[in-house]
Amino acid sequence: MAVSERPAVDVAQAAELTGLSTDAIRARIRRGDLASDLRDGRRRIPLAELQRHDLLVEGGRYRSALERAEALETRLRTALESGERVQQELEEEHEKVRMMWSMAQERDWKLRVARKKRSRVRWPFRRDPGDGAAS
Repeated sequence: MAVSERPAVDVAQAAELTGLSTDAIRARIRRGDLASDLRDGRRRIPLAELQRHDLLVEGGRYRSALERAEALETRLRTALESGERVQQELEEEHEKVRMMWSMAQERDWKLRVARKKRSRVRWPFRRDPGDGAAS
């Protein structure tokens, strides 16, 4: 769709002015939702076309979108830091568990060794098998 010589922007500029991605702008052009012209090998979209579709982010809307994006970025950064702290605490607890498991295994090994030694002890006074028999 050819457009007359009115103020126009390229796809990247349109994306910046609208807050959309360049892929979203190109998709709208492909679908025919946005009129554009090919000049010097570049797609140009008239500013009037962006206004007609109410895509321009202006004044308060832009500030509002920017503030929201900054707030979301802050929340994401906080969540990442929190996740890192939790990961560190988890690793510390995992190390404690490994240490306790090692100590328990060592204790069990010592008990097994002590039981083996005890079972080898022979007392000099054994019961005579005939002593407990009924007469």
